[in-house]
Parts: sequence; structure tokens; C-alpha cells
Amino acid sequence: MPVGDVAYYFHAQFGNDPSAMTEYPHAGTWPVELLAWITGGESRDAFYVTFIIFCLLLDAAFLAFLLRRHHLAGRHAYVAAWFWIFFGTAAGHIFILRLDLVPGLAVGIAAALLVSHPTWGAGLLAFATTIKLWPGVLAAGLVGRYNDSRSWARLLSFVGTGIALCTVTVATAGWERLTSPLSYQSERGLQVESIAATPFIHAALNDSAYEVFYAPSKSFEITGPGVDTAIALSSQAMILLIGVVLAWAVWHFIRGDWDPHLTAVFFVAVILGLIVVNKVFSPQYIVWLGPVLAVALRSAPSKLGYATATLTVLAAALGTFIFPFHYWDLVYEQLPAGVNALVVRNVLILVMFVLSVVWLANDVRKEVRQRRGAAEAA
Repeated sequence: MPVGDVAYYFHAQFGNDPSAMTEYPHAGTWPVELLAWITGGESRDAFYVTFIIFCLLLDAAFLAFLLRRHHLAGRHAYVAAWFWIFFGTAAGHIFILRLDLVPGLAVGIAAALLVSHPTWGAGLLAFATTIKLWPGVLAAGLVGRYNDSRSWARLLSFVGTGIALCTVTVATAGWERLTSPLSYQSERGLQVESIAATPFIHAALNDSAYEVFYAPSKSFEITGPGVDTAIALSSQAMILLIGVVLAWAVWHFIRGDWDPHLTAVFFVAVILGLIVVNKVFSPQYIVWLGPVLAVALRSAPSKLGYATATLTVLAAALGTFIFPFHYWDLVYEQLPAGVNALVVRNVLILVMFVLSVVWLANDVRKEVRQRRGAAEAA
């Protein structure tokens, strides 16, 4: 079982490198600091075991969360729970040996809380943002009509919680620690697992013009003909995605019709969009999706949702096949087994993204029809 990341966490706490884990937001290191305090740093193996137990406890707690009030939610709660079980099994070691489970669960629970306790859900989404940055894009899903006090309450909860947590970082670790993850991200090239890198990794099977190397970003990147263009297109696609997300927020700000169940599906589509357009795609990114997809399956069930969930489990299983078992096929030897598995996995991600967008569009149309019918009846 590859424990490299957990070893990195351990040495970041008990080693002598002050730059270790500064690529993580400060709040993202708090679970590691907690586990370091519990284990005391005497034994690396004890830290490994404690980290795994910590992740398994989070896994079990989220399963219980999905099954809450199952007598009211009916079979949808069981569908969500079974998906979570299969997803965690398919995701393999990255499920219990990476920190990405923490922000993923925070986003999933935040999406669920938007139904019953929306201000708490918005605050939890802000906490997730301070852990891993990417959930901040999802804040567009909190926006409701401009004259709706509940919309402003959600937004104030998100902003207020974010400011409070950032203040803690500045007060305890300094301003540079607050901004260090941003500078780290800006220096990254095209990571080998990214959607944009897929044709180049496949071409590298027969073309020596492509080179894979271990970059300062602590990931494997690829260079060669067309890569710079792909990076530029990836950046433009990210800008386009952010524009669409902002348009969603503006639309709801003007028209209203905010719905927490629809927001969960919006979160699923945006997370998949972020994975698709990003120039980086590490194995653990699939864990971002699982929790909120489970929540969406429970709160906004749909055949498209079930299809997305099925492909998500397959994509997670392929990710486990690729890393750790065939990762060297990508980065050193360019062998077909790992490369072809990567191509299939990335095609699945693209299909999942399309399905999630159609799922979202269908639910939007359904919501509009229902509100129009209610208005006409009144």
C-alpha cells in the first residue's frame, strides 16, 4: 500500500523542512496536526495507523449521515449509502491515505445541510474552501434572489466563516502562509493524468518527442509538441467554466428560484467541470466527487444521477488500477496497460460531466415548470 503522502504528512510535522505542506492551505493541515498531537511523533507506523483509522471513522460517520431518517427518505437513502460503500471500495488506498477525503466530506455534508440548516451548510462550505480552495467555486450555488434575506444569510455565513478562518491563519502562521497555496498552484504544468494531457500521454507510447518528468509541483508533468497549447486551452476552459458558474449565480440573484436539492446537482456538475478543465488531475481528485454525489442521489434522485454514480465507481476503480499498480506505465516506461486505462478513465470522466450537465438542465426545467404551474394555479 503506497503510504508516501502519509509519510510526507508525518515528516512535515516532525521533520526539519519549514516549507513542507505549505502547498496546502493552513486549515488543510489541521487534521494532520491533530493526529500528530495524538500520536506524539514517536512512531511513524503509529501515525500511519492512526491516519487510516481517522479516515475510516470519517467514512463510517458519513455513511451513518446518509442513512439518517432513512424511513422518511425511503430507498433513496439506501441507494446513496450503497453508492458510498462501492465508491469507497473502488477508490482504494486514496480513500484512506489522502487528506482529500476531508474537504470532500465537508462539501457533501454542506450540500445536505443546505436543505435543513442552510446557514450552517454555507459556513461548512467556507471551511471546506479554507481546507482545499476548490470548494470556493461552489459558493455560486448559495446565491438566491437579491431581495431574499435567506440568500444573504447564506452568503454572509460563507464570507464570515471564511474571513474568521483566514484570520486564524494570519494570526497563527502569518500572511505568507495564507497565500502560499496560491503561488504553488500558479507554477504547475500539464500533469500526466489530466484530461488535457490524455492525447499526449497516448502519443508518448510511440513518440519520443514527449517527456514525462517529476516537477517541483510534486507531480509528474509532460512536455512535448502541443503541450503548451493544451495548457493555454485548459486555462481558457477554466475561465469559461468560472464564467458559467458566475452566470448561474447572477441568474439566481435576479430571478431567484433557489433550491437546495438543485444546488447539490449543481455542485456535482461544477466539481466534474473543474476536474475536466484543470491542467492537474491527481488520483485523489475523484474523492472530491463521491460525497456530494451521494448526497445528490439521496436528495435529487434521477436516472442520470444513477448513471453518473455507476460511471463514478468505474472511474474510481480504474484510478486504483492506474495508481499504484500501473503508474510507472505513464511516467517512466510508457506501457499500454496503464496508458490505455488512463484514456478510458478520462473518457468516463468526460461522459460523467456531460451526464451531470444534462441532469442539472433537466432538474432546472422541472423546477421552472413546477413554479410556473404553481403561479398559474394561484
